[in-house]
Amino acid sequence: MKLKFYSFFTKHSLLENYGFTAGLFSKIFRKFVPKIPAEDTFEFYLKQSQFGGGNFTTIANTIDELLSDPEVKISIAHDLNKAIVALSSKIISFGLDHEFQTIFEKLKIDSKCYRSLMFKISILSEHGETPIKEFYKNLDEVSKTIINLRKNKNVIGTSLHLTVVTRRILDYIKRIRSLLDLKKDINSKEKWKQLITEYQIHDASKNSIRKYFSSHLDLMALEIVEHTSKKGEGYVANNKQEYWKFFKKSLLGGAVISVFALFKIIIDSYFSTSLLLAFLYSVNYAICFILVKSMGGIIATKQPAMTASTVIRHIDKNDNLKLGSFQDIIFLIRKVSRSQFISLLGNFIMAFSLSCLLAYLLRLGFIANPINSGNSTKLVQEVFPFSAGAIYFAAVAGVFLSISGFVSGYFDNKVVASKLPYRILHNQFLSRVLSQKNSNRLANFIEIKLGVLAGNVSLGVFLGSAFLLTYILPFNFDIRHIAFSSSNVGYGISNQFFDLSTIALALVSVMIIGFVNFIVSFSITFLLALKSRSITISTLRRLIVLSLKDILRNPLNYLIVRTRKSLVSNQKVNQDKMIGR
Repeated sequence: MKLKFYSFFTKHSLLENYGFTAGLFSKIFRKFVPKIPAEDTFEFYLKQSQFGGGNFTTIANTIDELLSDPEVKISIAHDLNKAIVALSSKIISFGLDHEFQTIFEKLKIDSKCYRSLMFKISILSEHGETPIKEFYKNLDEVSKTIINLRKNKNVIGTSLHLTVVTRRILDYIKRIRSLLDLKKDINSKEKWKQLITEYQIHDASKNSIRKYFSSHLDLMALEIVEHTSKKGEGYVANNKQEYWKFFKKSLLGGAVISVFALFKIIIDSYFSTSLLLAFLYSVNYAICFILVKSMGGIIATKQPAMTASTVIRHIDKNDNLKLGSFQDIIFLIRKVSRSQFISLLGNFIMAFSLSCLLAYLLRLGFIANPINSGNSTKLVQEVFPFSAGAIYFAAVAGVFLSISGFVSGYFDNKVVASKLPYRILHNQFLSRVLSQKNSNRLANFIEIKLGVLAGNVSLGVFLGSAFLLTYILPFNFDIRHIAFSSSNVGYGISNQFFDLSTIALALVSVMIIGFVNFIVSFSITFLLALKSRSITISTLRRLIVLSLKDILRNPLNYLIVRTRKSLVSNQKVNQDKMIGR
């Protein structure tokens, strides 16, 4: 019996499409009409053996029989060398591609290893042998260039295509290593068993549509999360000065929201058509968010989508898909928590207080008061967590807040990956229409502001149009946002008498809405960020337990910045506990 081993050794199809759509249609087609190996290949023999109930002992005996024939053994060794050359050639063609070379130069990554690899495979092709230790070393150097490239995704931007290609190169390197191991001892049953097991696992899932979507979701998540995590670092207060600075900025954000909450009430009083209301609400929300950002204010509920990514980035700070220092991660979670708390508090205090003041001024009769007794009751009752469904609607808002963060990160990445500012500056049509100064301004605006603008506009549309889904779904659908809800309560209680218990319940309900906004938005982004780095929930079990223990021991550290003396003392105690002393 004589079998061809070349396709088995390569495992990966070297002609496979890298486009998402092409790959998807290819897998769907192969689901119904699977690709069958040629009858004279080792893969066909493996399939037949598998269907016939054969085990590895049977396969190993067949391999021993083949290797006992000198002519067949030479043929297998030839296929092995050819597979190593083919996979290496694919790596070289990517590494020497002008796009990769441009990236390597930009990141100052030495890419001479690709030319060295080319020299080694030329020797292997001509003589059938090559220094294997040097080959391993060369592969390590190539692997480092790809890992360094992936670590600097936030500098160069990324895309599904680039990420798929770099992951495929790392797969090729891993396969070549396995083939080199076999080449050192072609009679080793352990090496053959490893190759066969790897192939069978690959063959069983290569046409899986679920796995295909899952892997590409990982890549898309990675593409987005890298940029949201970078922004999230700006929403973490590292000291007392930054902590109170966040409070002042959140007061400004609450003030602006209070005014736009009034605009929303006015829109309600003048219009009743659903589609028109959805449009006006969306514009009102979007302008509000953009204005807060441009004035330097903070909207607390927009932070979780960014800070969750930042936490994950520090968990996997070495890009090795492993947990970093538990102590550092716990301290970062503390910072994120108290930064979020003071921002929520600032938004709540200012939005509620200013709304009460504006409602009082409206009652003086300078302009027509859009808030009547019916409106007042509705504005207050809408925030009740259970009777009005505010908890559910707050969770919906949390989902939209998270999605808007992804939209912002996606556009930020696309600007970098597509080199959009550079292309604008060198666009011949724009150079005729705009002066050099205006071209620079446009390029700078797109580079810095496009992601922010896209995130704010998308959030405005999500929040403003959410109620339209009520007409499609068999249940009510709406949103509740802490800053807008606190403003509504302020306008409501200032225009009609409510007893103290109702007012207290309304204010507590608003804080519950803020908590739900935060938890949902943070959790969704956190889980996606985990997925983007292939870190499983089980991997973080110890971190979660330690976080809960730390919250119980030092709850104030998650709300306020402690004095330096007490903070250092707590850090020493917790450090000893976290490392198990």
